[in-house]
Amino acid sequence: MEKSQKAQELGNNLSISFEAELQAAWGIIYYTHIVFPLAEVPKWKAAKVKRIVGTINQMPFRLALQSDGEGGFYIIVGKDLKEKGNLTVGRKVSVFIQPDPNPDSVDLEEELLEVLAQDEEASAKFFALTAGKQRSLNYYITAVKNVETRLKRAFEIADQVKRNAITIGTKKTKA
Repeated sequence: MEKSQKAQELGNNLSISFEAELQAAWGIIYYTHIVFPLAEVPKWKAAKVKRIVGTINQMPFRLALQSDGEGGFYIIVGKDLKEKGNLTVGRKVSVFIQPDPNPDSVDLEEELLEVLAQDEEASAKFFALTAGKQRSLNYYITAVKNVETRLKRAFEIADQVKRNAITIGTKKTKA
């Protein structure tokens, strides 16, 4: 059975809808999150789900399921999703989630795609990185709104990848 077919079947078996309060928390940083229903945790742990897709108040998202360190899960709700969905800390939200059928898929920003399209070596090395590392580097670009700064960061990433300055998160290959 193909990986995507397994993921689809898994998604059909694990899809859930629930209501929860959007909460704020302080750790190393301030963040907002939704606590995952505790009764569902054992099934999701057994299935080893790490990436999810779904909606919060009908706003679509693709995120990672976070461990709370005490046997449960939570979903971090970023600034963009809060603003687009007009979500407020302390209010109830409607949530639908299922396992991501393509957990290794990364939605790259236009600026980064353009830079990689122009640089074959940087592109090859970038796509040799793990999906998680690609997401992190992509986030570095999306964290700013100014197009010039985004392009500058995309070129910076391409240069660092070519110089092998970014090595954490590279895919392991069989020798």
